[in-house]
Amino acid sequence: LMSVMVPEDIERAQATTSVEGALVQAALDGDGRAFADLVKPHLPVLYRIARRACGDAALAEDAVQETLLLAFQRLDRYTPDTSLRAYLAAVAVKRAHTLIRSNRRRLARETTAPPLQTVDTPEELTRAAQTESRVRAAIAMLPTKRGEAVLLRLDGKLSDEEIASAVGSTPQSVRVLVHLGLKDLKAALALGGDP
Repeated sequence: LMSVMVPEDIERAQATTSVEGALVQAALDGDGRAFADLVKPHLPVLYRIARRACGDAALAEDAVQETLLLAFQRLDRYTPDTSLRAYLAAVAVKRAHTLIRSNRRRLARETTAPPLQTVDTPEELTRAAQTESRVRAAIAMLPTKRGEAVLLRLDGKLSDEEIASAVGSTPQSVRVLVHLGLKDLKAALALGGDP
């Protein structure tokens, strides 16, 4: 179903856009506080996306930090009147994937791995970790663009338009990518049985 914007929604969106535009301009002029105010509302989404993509809290935090650094350095590339959340989310996904590849190469170079730590955890935490691992693995098996679209929808809660902007596609194509990705994800998780 399509949502209809009422005048109050339009006014709120215009006010947000003008405030965001002013913050972008101030950040471009070197105002660090303006940049912080600009990205702060998006931090939880960026962390969720990075965490799901990486599967590791420390890597996810690194990915968000690198996302913020790159966004600050490349803020002049941001197109005003487009979704800043989608712009930041796209950078976060790419940084997370880069960090995963880097981490794999680093681990491969190490001659000895530290011993695994065993921690007694409640059964529910174990099941949750297993489910998270299965979801992450299932998303990783999807074609890249489809996996990114699903990740941005599930963890980023981005709209079709925002995802399209983030992955370089059209909203119609994103609807198909998300539909097929969720269908594939559901099938992959069903094959594994209950965690």
